[in-house]
Amino acid sequence: MDAPVRGVPRGGAGRREGGLSVGEAEASGSGLERLGRRLLVPLGLGVLVVVGLALSAHPRQLAASLRNFDPRLLVPVLGLSLLNYALRFVRWEVYLRRLEVRLPWGRSLAVFLAGFLLSVTPGKAGELGKAWLVRELGGGPALRVVPAVLAERVTDLLGVLLLIALGSLPFPGGHWIAAAGLAGVAVAVAVLTWRSLAELLFRGLGRLPVVGPRIPRLVEVYDRLRSLLSPGLLLFALALAVLAWGAEGVGFFLVVRQYAPKAGLLLSIFNYTGSTFLGALSMLPGGLGAAEGALAALLHGQGLDTADAGSVTLVTRGATLWFAVLLGLLAVPFLARWLGVGEGRHPNPQLES
Repeated sequence: MDAPVRGVPRGGAGRREGGLSVGEAEASGSGLERLGRRLLVPLGLGVLVVVGLALSAHPRQLAASLRNFDPRLLVPVLGLSLLNYALRFVRWEVYLRRLEVRLPWGRSLAVFLAGFLLSVTPGKAGELGKAWLVRELGGGPALRVVPAVLAERVTDLLGVLLLIALGSLPFPGGHWIAAAGLAGVAVAVAVLTWRSLAELLFRGLGRLPVVGPRIPRLVEVYDRLRSLLSPGLLLFALALAVLAWGAEGVGFFLVVRQYAPKAGLLLSIFNYTGSTFLGALSMLPGGLGAAEGALAALLHGQGLDTADAGSVTLVTRGATLWFAVLLGLLAVPFLARWLGVGEGRHPNPQLES
């Protein structure tokens, strides 16, 4: 029996009394309370981010800058965020079909949206809870779903790197930066799709003092991903990732244009995806603090005053990260009802193989 994925509960199988269990869920009605407590950390970080941006400028100047933003622009910006989520949901569904996981469309969508809540965890590790949710909703063994979650993260990362490469073109020497980025993504795709090359890379990494002991776990992760790494499917998923994150980059561009009418699209995409990437590298919940700091610093370095840079950052993160969190919260009552009704099943504390 495989060891449980982090965040999946251990313990005996007891009667469930309703309530949603996410991540470290227990077989009781305390799941919603646990989820609420988990959200306190990112919410607290979010408040600190707002305070930090306000203090970096002057609160009154930031407030005045926010008043200059046309709220009607939120319609296309939120629409582009929804396009991001829709494209990524298509990829999620394709992955589940390839893994022969059968889940009604509505329940699959609810799990996908709940993933936005689970992603507000360090390194997005909590998203593995989506596999547990799929199992509890009748989709089959959770370990069968884990590769889909991992493949989402891999293709998102590669898609963002491609957009960073594209967005670097306006910089001096940007063609060389873009070429290096494209080459890096091409090598990553080759390693992911060519097993012999991957094994050669693992053998080389195995000689390193720090990475070497972790190679068996990396190989295990790679083996789970193999079912979703055929060249055709990988390129399809990568194209969806580029379109999805590019859509949010365009939304960011629309916000920036409110304060810098001459802002360029490619540079805006670079700023947005670059700050998103740095936020992911920080391993902080939702990249909170790191992504906002990077984005505000990039905008300020490119000519926006501190207050306007803070306004653009707050509006953008509200229309992307926090909009996604809101959609995840809307999915919680449906998941709570479905998991609470059950059908007489008891949750298995481990991910079955």
